[in-house]
Amino acid sequence: MTTAVRGRAPDEVVVTEPSKRKPVMLVSLDIGFDAAAITMAISSAGDAGADLLICLGVTLPVANANAAARRTMGNPVVREQIAEIIQEAEMAGVKSYHLVYNTPRPLAATIGVAKSREVGLLVFGPDRKRYGRLRFRLHARTLRRKAGCLVWPLE
Repeated sequence: MTTAVRGRAPDEVVVTEPSKRKPVMLVSLDIGFDAAAITMAISSAGDAGADLLICLGVTLPVANANAAARRTMGNPVVREQIAEIIQEAEMAGVKSYHLVYNTPRPLAATIGVAKSREVGLLVFGPDRKRYGRLRFRLHARTLRRKAGCLVWPLE
């Protein structure tokens, strides 16, 4: 920031760097993505010129002692859908990344990823019919309260 003295121009002009674009995060918890959420995430990232972070939280069973050996990359059908989302984002000119995390508490891990990656918009997009109406509302409300960024949908 420069200060001007009356009748005299400032000595130097300080130009601030452009602000960092915060990424858009599309999240599902080992269930397929909703078509409206996919469209919203890709169009938002394209409009803002931001990156798209596609996250899949896979629940890791707590009671099973052999759970560490059973970590997976998620449901194969969901992985195919993620590959299609990445292709669709590339066609729209959006740079995208794919992140899978195995945890007993995928919602808490999602909040942690959103905070650590400094996400600007979190699109919570599991298929609502398969996820359940009440569970969706409860998890969306938790994300809105704790994520520290905008969360879509706003219901």
